[in-house]
Amino acid sequence: MSEDLNQIITTIVVVLIILIIYYSSTWQRRKQEKELKKMQDDLKVGDKIITISGLTGVISEVLEDRVIVELHPDKNKVSIEKWAIAGLDVRTFDNKKRPTKAPKKKE
Repeated sequence: MSEDLNQIITTIVVVLIILIIYYSSTWQRRKQEKELKKMQDDLKVGDKIITISGLTGVISEVLEDRVIVELHPDKNKVSIEKWAIAGLDVRTFDNKKRPTKAPKKKE
C-alpha cells in the first residue's frame, strides 16, 4: 500500500512540475505578445519603427489597422500593417556620420 502511495505522490509531483514549467513559458510569451500589441496600438506620427522583415522608417500617417511609413534612406512611402511592426527603432539615421566607403585596412 505504501509503495502505491509513493508512486501516486511521485506522479502528482512530476505532473505539477510539468504544469508549472508550461504555465511559466506560456505566461512569458503572452506577456510579450501583450506588450507588442500595446506598442502597435500606441504608434503615432514621427515614431521610428522597424518591421518584422527589417524595413526601417518614420511613421508619417496612422490609420486604423496600418501605418504609412517613410522608408530610409530614400524617403519612399509605403503602407504597412500594424501587426508587421516588430518594434520601435532607437537607432539614429544621420547620413553625415556614415562612411560612404569601407575604411581601408592598414597593412
